[in-house]
Amino acid sequence: MLSKSCEYAMRSIVFVAKNASIDSKIGIKSIAEELDLPTPYLGKILQKLTGGNILQGVKGPGGGFYFKEEAKDIKLIQIIEEIDGLEFFSKCGMGMHDCSEVRPCPLHHDLKLFRDGLWNLYNTKSIRDLVDSIESGSSYIKNKE
Repeated sequence: MLSKSCEYAMRSIVFVAKNASIDSKIGIKSIAEELDLPTPYLGKILQKLTGGNILQGVKGPGGGFYFKEEAKDIKLIQIIEEIDGLEFFSKCGMGMHDCSEVRPCPLHHDLKLFRDGLWNLYNTKSIRDLVDSIESGSSYIKNKE
């Protein structure tokens, strides 16, 4: 479904949104260590997210990553769009170029239901929703505690 880059992006964004602020930024090494992610790969992902104005980053001493409070309302679909693009939600599951509602492939209608459900999920869930879920104790973001 989502690329490894997009999975890492979502996990790291939620972690930063939960654990950092403009007054208490978090560095890439801390994020990578806490989430057990490869630092160089994560660096490229976070750089893309800061360029896309999803995540805030400050270089130098006292630097690191953080979210503006209003950015926590960003929907997950915006992260997916920035990292993977939205082609998954319209691309033919069998790789046919002419697949459409008018001329569907054998999987078209089944995949459409699945993709529409995912689209609705990612388009309604925000970063804040995921952080709230972690803070309530109903979910977690780290593999190890």
